[in-house]
Amino acid sequence: MSQDKTSATQNTVVSQLWGKIPEPVRAQVVEQKARFLAAKKPTQYAIAASVVILAGLLFSFGSNSSSTIAGSITFEARRGNLDITVLEGGSLEAFQSQEIRSLVKGREGVKILSIVEEGYRVTPEDVTAGKILVELDTSQLIDEQLNQEIAVETAEASYIESKAEYEIQLNQNMTDLNNARQDMRFAKLDFEKFLGGNIVTEIVSQLEIEERLARAEQADFEAAQLADSLAGGSAPTTVSESATAELSFDLDAMPPQMQERIRQAMADNGGTLPEEMLQRMQNFGQGGQGGAGGRRGRPGDDAPRSTAEAGAPVAREPQTLTLRAAAPTSISSRALDAEPNLLMDDSYMAIRDKLDFTQYADISMLEDGEAKQQLRSLQDGLQVAQEELLLSRDRIAGQRRLESRGFITPTELEAEELNLNKANNKMQQEETSLKLYIQYTFPKEAEEKLSDYENSVMSYQRQVKENIAEKAQEAARYSSAERKFNLERVKLADVNEQIELATIIAQRPGLVVYGAADQNSMRFRSNSQEAIQEGATVRERQSILTIPDMREMAVKVNIHESAVQRVAVGQPVKVSVDAFPDEQLTGVVIKVAVVADSANSFMNPDLKVYPTTIKIDGTHDWLRPGMSAEIDILVQSLEDVVYVPIQAVTYFDDERVVYVSNRGRTERREIEVGTFSDSYIEIRSGLEAGEEVLLLPPQQSLRDASGA
Repeated sequence: MSQDKTSATQNTVVSQLWGKIPEPVRAQVVEQKARFLAAKKPTQYAIAASVVILAGLLFSFGSNSSSTIAGSITFEARRGNLDITVLEGGSLEAFQSQEIRSLVKGREGVKILSIVEEGYRVTPEDVTAGKILVELDTSQLIDEQLNQEIAVETAEASYIESKAEYEIQLNQNMTDLNNARQDMRFAKLDFEKFLGGNIVTEIVSQLEIEERLARAEQADFEAAQLADSLAGGSAPTTVSESATAELSFDLDAMPPQMQERIRQAMADNGGTLPEEMLQRMQNFGQGGQGGAGGRRGRPGDDAPRSTAEAGAPVAREPQTLTLRAAAPTSISSRALDAEPNLLMDDSYMAIRDKLDFTQYADISMLEDGEAKQQLRSLQDGLQVAQEELLLSRDRIAGQRRLESRGFITPTELEAEELNLNKANNKMQQEETSLKLYIQYTFPKEAEEKLSDYENSVMSYQRQVKENIAEKAQEAARYSSAERKFNLERVKLADVNEQIELATIIAQRPGLVVYGAADQNSMRFRSNSQEAIQEGATVRERQSILTIPDMREMAVKVNIHESAVQRVAVGQPVKVSVDAFPDEQLTGVVIKVAVVADSANSFMNPDLKVYPTTIKIDGTHDWLRPGMSAEIDILVQSLEDVVYVPIQAVTYFDDERVVYVSNRGRTERREIEVGTFSDSYIEIRSGLEAGEEVLLLPPQQSLRDASGA
């Protein structure tokens, strides 16, 4: 009731004073009242402020006016010190505070099951005991945890299966490659068995089969290394050109042809590899066994890495050779779509078509082998047939002499002639067999043996590529299963972590405040949000609690764009708290926003304010976050200047003027103004102290007077 009586009394006083004030002055009072309301002042404070302003204006104008001209109010220009200040209203907040947000993920948010009451003081004992401040609903997370555990078990089973299949594929690759290598070796042995080792070596060298095979193996080996690096997630390695190349190789893991070529090249180059060969060989060292780069492997990758990553098992310690090259080298990555290295390409067939095996159908050229044995047998048969023919001819000559003398009958002579014909036919048959063998059978069988060897080499090459492809497929499946398993485990760990984060415990002492520390800004930004309470739903990253540090307090105010250019960091500030009007505090500006506050632009797009923070000096236990406060920023202190009320200055033809009262007459005078505050403005020239100025232009003053 007393508060209502006070308000009624204040309203009566305001009404009585209001009628005595000119319209422009009333506008100033309305503006001052609006500023108080914008600063979140209670209504009674705004009314009281209006009374104070009205009384002050009447007292000031009345005491300083020497006369009224046609009802005008005058003010005597003053000289003295003038403080230029910026007056704004704001609210208290902790300078430093711990903001507790919801870390539980999800678009729909999570409900608050329990929360400590607002205003509760967290003690150090609460921190030690792990007092629960907020408990969020975890029912949905527990269901998700169960589903994720099932997903982890499924992914683990798939991972174990893929790992086993990968290792099985490695073993199968070694077996298939050993079989292919053995077939190739047996085919070459059959070829040598037929023609002899020297002739086969000559033919193989002429066709460059081993060199071509070595190049193909190297290309396949490099492709396998690149495929492994891509599957393992490692980028191709680049060796600096200024570094001296030094690589280690397992010679036993290389094909025999490559071993011979490496040793021969080193012998011909003074114990070091030629630069161009080293550039190719460095690809073997990157990620290969015994190489400089080592291996990045999964279980099962420690299998011997021969050609195509699936060579024969190593039965002894590998012979390691370190290669050095004095010349700078660089490693370039190999493209997977490089031209294939095939044995029977156009250049090979050009040499192959010119090969004539009949030149070797000579018993003196052939080594001991099936061809020489067959040729010798045919030649022996021909020689026996020729000797039998000679014997038959000698015998028939004697028989003819005996028949002419009557010693044998003509029938016996015919029998001998028949034997002669048989011997002649046999000799011709042996001659034909020999010619056919030399002309057809020998080259055919030699071609077959060579073709079998070529097919075995190409089968070996094909097996190498199949091993690469199959290993790459299994490695991809294994890698995919491994990544999925790891991903599911990460998801499960994330769910477990969210369940733990759903229970928020005290971490530092302080005063509990619901929501964000900046309650005023949150009020504009989150009108649609539920109030923080039990049963409310909070989204991810939404602020739940703020525990401010009460030892250091600050005031957050919004400076209008018209005054922000005068406010700077480091300026002193007077602070008065509405709840404790008798307490005067001091502070300092520590932060001025560079851009206008976007939160207020939604409410009033034309209003541009800049958030500013003022730190209060000292520690005051009676201050609480959210209290309303008024700050008076000292922008500038002027000494010994002439000043008048700001409403006394007006414009005339784009010039700043004041109207001076001189013995009942009004004089318009141009002036130069300086800086200004909310009430007064500095006069730099055109007006002297003691002169009386009209607070309103004469025409307006007369109109106001007549209206009154």
